[in-house]
Amino acid sequence: MFDRIHHAGLAVADLVTAKAVFADALGLRVDTTRSPYPEGNKQRGADPTDILDIPIGNAEIELNAAPRDGTPAGGTHRFVEARGGVGALHHICLHSDNVAEDVAHLRASGITQIAASPEQLASDEPWTQVAFFHPKDCLGVLLEIWTPDNHRVGDRYQGAGVFTRLHHIGVVTNDLEAARHLWCNVMGFRVDPFRSPVNQGGRFVESDGVRVLNIPIGRDGGEIVAVLPQRAGSGTARFLERYGGRSNGTMHHLALATRDVRAAADFVRDRGLEIVGDVDEDFAWIHPEKAGGVLIQIVRETR
Repeated sequence: MFDRIHHAGLAVADLVTAKAVFADALGLRVDTTRSPYPEGNKQRGADPTDILDIPIGNAEIELNAAPRDGTPAGGTHRFVEARGGVGALHHICLHSDNVAEDVAHLRASGITQIAASPEQLASDEPWTQVAFFHPKDCLGVLLEIWTPDNHRVGDRYQGAGVFTRLHHIGVVTNDLEAARHLWCNVMGFRVDPFRSPVNQGGRFVESDGVRVLNIPIGRDGGEIVAVLPQRAGSGTARFLERYGGRSNGTMHHLALATRDVRAAADFVRDRGLEIVGDVDEDFAWIHPEKAGGVLIQIVRETR
């Protein structure tokens, strides 16, 4: 069973610059027990990357950069180049309490496993390692499945405490019913009927011109928020067309919870990030241009 978002994977141009945004400017800290700074954790699998883990609540922001030690770069580097050399949201990682069963279920559901050779796939059945699944079968989302992990981050890595947890990851799609099928029928989650009733086509957000489905993951495990643009030519619609048109969707934004949205907006603005649009008691947005190509939403904590 998938019980929480383990991390939001970001592809970045370099770790030092990205750390200045996603740790320093947000008041968070790199977990150096898992990913020493500045060189990072050197992952040398099918897609070689250097990684920094930045805890937030019981999840992480994972920064992935091309290797700097001469190792040939792979798909993450090509992804960054395709996003103008800056980077963007790259993958969603879900924590599994039984990876063998969950991976077998996804395979049986027709989701294509990648980042492993045919020999590896054949020799490790049931699958017991971290697994990746193709975006073409997941509405443009590169999906990672994490093995059971009892690691708990100490308080000193939680930073200034301005942001309390990873609230949700927003995925944009041109087919909200297909998104519901993927995240609910296949992945096993449920739409929150009080905030986004399915029989009404989800919740309409007038200010953004979108319909959304709120899909909680486990208990206190964050959410997937599926977003369907309702206005042709809107920023969200253009983003979908540019980056998710071939797969009927893609990752759109990262949302961080805070107890005081206005104070959090002032906090990040003072550290060089740019707030775009209005700030109110519930929401604010950080411009992707100053945030490593990632659109970040600030959301009021309601728990």
